[in-house]
Amino acid sequence: MKKNITPCLWFNNQAKEAAAMYCSVFKQSKITTQSAIVTEIDVAGQKFILLDGGPMFQPNASISFYYICEDAQELDLIWNTFSNEGVVMMPLDSYPWSEKYGWITDKFGISWQLALGKISDVGQKITPCLLFTGKQYGRVDEAIAHYASVFEHTTVDGILRYGVNELPDVEGKVKHAQISLDGQKLMLMESAASDFTFTEGVSLTVYCETQQEIDYYWSAFTASGEESMCGWLRDMFGVSWQIIPVMLGSIMSDPAKAGKAAKAFMSMRKLNIEQIVQASIS
Repeated sequence: MKKNITPCLWFNNQAKEAAAMYCSVFKQSKITTQSAIVTEIDVAGQKFILLDGGPMFQPNASISFYYICEDAQELDLIWNTFSNEGVVMMPLDSYPWSEKYGWITDKFGISWQLALGKISDVGQKITPCLLFTGKQYGRVDEAIAHYASVFEHTTVDGILRYGVNELPDVEGKVKHAQISLDGQKLMLMESAASDFTFTEGVSLTVYCETQQEIDYYWSAFTASGEESMCGWLRDMFGVSWQIIPVMLGSIMSDPAKAGKAAKAFMSMRKLNIEQIVQASIS
């Protein structure tokens, strides 16, 4: 069964504008829910949470999204749209892994790797990509082992390593890896030429059916990581995760319960389903 891992993108009062832009260029995309703070979109089956959290955190290229286009027209539309006030990380060109590829950060700070190719080669149209740089450089193998210990069904699809003459990178370090966490694809890269730090600007949300699941993931990630608030944590590499109960969505969509539930979970670190439910009906 595919685990529901949902990227959460942090915005400073621009989530609605970003959602509109993404849905204007991404195929098979739509806004699914929208509130004062949270907008959710679905892009070809991949859900995104767009959170208007204020100026506290900013996204960067430490987590990007590898987006596969099966026709050049779609890629050009996205590239041209994102180029407006965006920043080019790697120019749109032909590369050994794709006849047409470019890496760009859009005007909201969200980073995208756009590639012409076949979705079947990866298994999903959009794949989160973690870039290990600076103090985290050289830890991709460790990260793969750690995530394999957390998620029950983890497979390694492939690992490409740097060669002897690929300076400034070190021979044997991971140029690109692709893994599957309970069916959810994830890419990992490391680069000595970059220096990005993982931040809450882009986090990964794990939706849990039971308190037992919440307890499990919370303990597994914080054992060598760090607790934050409201279901947020940082793992041992600094990657931010949210461990959230599935039922929270239905409670927060009920105006009679949302305020009470929010007051309850805002005071929590690890979320407690029973306490949130009881608070929402008290």
